[in-house]
Amino acid sequence: MTMSGSRNITRRRITVIALASVAVLGFGAAITTAAWTDNVWFSAEADTATVELYGAVADAQPALDVANWQDADTEATAVAIPATAFESLTPSETRTVSIWLWNDSTTDLSVSLPTLDLTGDPLFDPTETAPSSPASIGVFTDAAGTTPYTATTLAAGATLNLYVVVRTPAWTSPADDAMQNVTSAGVSIPFTGTTP
Repeated sequence: MTMSGSRNITRRRITVIALASVAVLGFGAAITTAAWTDNVWFSAEADTATVELYGAVADAQPALDVANWQDADTEATAVAIPATAFESLTPSETRTVSIWLWNDSTTDLSVSLPTLDLTGDPLFDPTETAPSSPASIGVFTDAAGTTPYTATTLAAGATLNLYVVVRTPAWTSPADDAMQNVTSAGVSIPFTGTTP
């Protein structure tokens, strides 16, 4: 056997040993990186609330059926207080009308009432009635008209009874004769229900 033949055999042995080592190393790596796995999945649903505020004029709470309430979303579709409620007012008089709010939403509402705009009204605006005193109009939490209503949180499905109160001062003749036969231009009473 020649010297070069001996080298070839040695090289083949080294190559075989090297490949065997690579195979063993590869097999060992596969064993050490193997793992068991498991998963947990979650599913979530979501929806939005409905917001609906109804109004009614009544001495007692109407049944909670939309047929008994008004969806007065705009000034043009306002719940009308009967004209007879505040007609033919006389001096030193107080009249009260019971009104109702119903939160038919699926969420609580913060129900507010801004200051009533009486600008230009010949019965309620002092700049129009001068030198006579104007009549007053407001929304109260009690029929006596002692606690003005401003805002409250109305739970979903709940109702609220409030009172519109009109008072006239002690007009006298002849100083206040100009207050006879005066018709209000109409006062808007806008309640706003807002999600908290």
